[in-house]
Amino acid sequence: MVRRLNLDADPFGVVSVFRAMQRLKRYGSVADPYVYASLVKACNKLWATREGEAVHCHVVRIGLDSHVNLWNSILNLYSCSESLIGYACRVFDIMPHRTVVSVNAMLSGFVKNSMLDEGVGLFKKVLRCSFGLECRPNYVTLVVLVSGCVELDAFIVGKVLHLYCCKTGLDLVNEVCNVLIDLYSKYGYLGEAVRMFNEMPERDLVSWNSMIAGYAGVGDCRKALYLFREMREDNVGFDRVSLISLITAAANGRDLGMGKVVHGYMTATGADITVAIGTALINMYSKCGSTKCAKKVLDALQDESIVLWNSMIHGYVESGQNQEALVLFNQIQSRKLRPDEITMVGLILACRNSGDMSHGISIHSYIENDIHLQGSVVLHNALIDMYAKCGNMSLAKVLFDKMPSKDVVSWTSIIVGHAINGEGKEAIRAFRKMCAEKVEPNSVTFIGVLSACDHAGLVDEGLKFYDDMCRLYHIKPRIEHCGCIIDMLARAGRLEEAQKFVKSMPTELNAVAWRMLVNACRVHGDFSRGLCLVSGFSDLSILHGAEDHVASSNILAEAGKWDDVLKERSLMGTMTNTKVAGRSSITDFR
Repeated sequence: MVRRLNLDADPFGVVSVFRAMQRLKRYGSVADPYVYASLVKACNKLWATREGEAVHCHVVRIGLDSHVNLWNSILNLYSCSESLIGYACRVFDIMPHRTVVSVNAMLSGFVKNSMLDEGVGLFKKVLRCSFGLECRPNYVTLVVLVSGCVELDAFIVGKVLHLYCCKTGLDLVNEVCNVLIDLYSKYGYLGEAVRMFNEMPERDLVSWNSMIAGYAGVGDCRKALYLFREMREDNVGFDRVSLISLITAAANGRDLGMGKVVHGYMTATGADITVAIGTALINMYSKCGSTKCAKKVLDALQDESIVLWNSMIHGYVESGQNQEALVLFNQIQSRKLRPDEITMVGLILACRNSGDMSHGISIHSYIENDIHLQGSVVLHNALIDMYAKCGNMSLAKVLFDKMPSKDVVSWTSIIVGHAINGEGKEAIRAFRKMCAEKVEPNSVTFIGVLSACDHAGLVDEGLKFYDDMCRLYHIKPRIEHCGCIIDMLARAGRLEEAQKFVKSMPTELNAVAWRMLVNACRVHGDFSRGLCLVSGFSDLSILHGAEDHVASSNILAEAGKWDDVLKERSLMGTMTNTKVAGRSSITDFR
């Protein structure tokens, strides 16, 4: 009876029937391995690992532990769980007989648990025939491994697997071709993806979707739309993935016209606008600068999913409409929807960007009173960042000290907070405490530390931290790190050191760093060095903006070179770009 039940439609039914058999004392009389295999599969679908372990123990007790199909079901159960992957390895090692299904189950478990190196190691053993010829890789093996390379950022491994596919003829299998197209598309190698797509003996919907998604990823709207039209001309149907890829292409390409065309096509064909498609449309309209259209999509959908509201909140925030994002929170509460972590992050960002700390305190209070949100490290990190950006380091510090567990983002947030509020020594103290607690800093952490040293005038300490970053933590310096060092040396009047650092730094000098040096030369009266920088500026492959001409004309004026000043001013007059007007946000806390 257990075997006759529809496992996919009713896994609860499988477990219920089996429990009824237990109550009727018929448990010991069942000796069909397929019954136990069905039961283990049902437990897997329901994430009922304890029940699955109990079935495994019983199987061993009654002597059914020689059936490969049953073992494979048990292997699948354990390999799907991060906490039980060790059991899966043990089961695989003691299996009396293994097939390629066993290998694929183990590889799938490794990929799901982000253990690609272990998966590749197992694949090498299979190629050496360590488990016999019955375990020879099939197309499923390669689909699992290449998919893992896409998910776990291992492009080089994926390319090697592609070579294996070419040697064994597996590159002619549709499923393998599709996942390889996905691999090359995700990493921007569209030429290789197109070549594979064109050489496929037969294409299915997944093939077309993978290629359209590839163009969408790089924002090539026209090619994505052209491919969709070609697909429809070949009488290939479309699905939710096709539409989301087209909408994503419009969003990434900031092409509002194409986005409206796709939306109109969906309306004309009667396509069902699901939560996923609605979310994609809201994101697209927001990125294209049309939050009004995005709000219309939200209002038209009657689905009460928080995911849609999250998209609208983040769309408003990205468009600089922070107050509109905060208004949505009231509507969410009036509809009795449950905000999640993504909702609250968007609202905290809105408060941070607008400087609206009163709303920020209210949101903080809401988080602390919600049992599902109060322990979130992500939200606490965002709140620390918000308080710091709003200039209230005392609240940021209180929240930081109360956190039961802190990650690198927590420490970075408090360090950067001290730095931007002119508390350089406190930032360095926090950094040293972070290192003492064995939390490894990242690239952003060092931007905060170097910025703190820069603004506090702690030049020697800053140079030491920069050296530690490169030598001890093996972090490659970015222009932001180098800019801090240049500004630090320039402010201190150590212009020769700053110029030497520019020549030796591993990244290309940009206009901002160049202006730091020129302005420092003017402030410290080193006009000859400043004039050399101005004359050499034309050789740099960086943008000549209005600010650059202002810096040049200022030092030329200080040096008394008025003809050159007039030349710079005339160049500024011919420029079409204008300076963006500044704005401030003031909140009344009375």
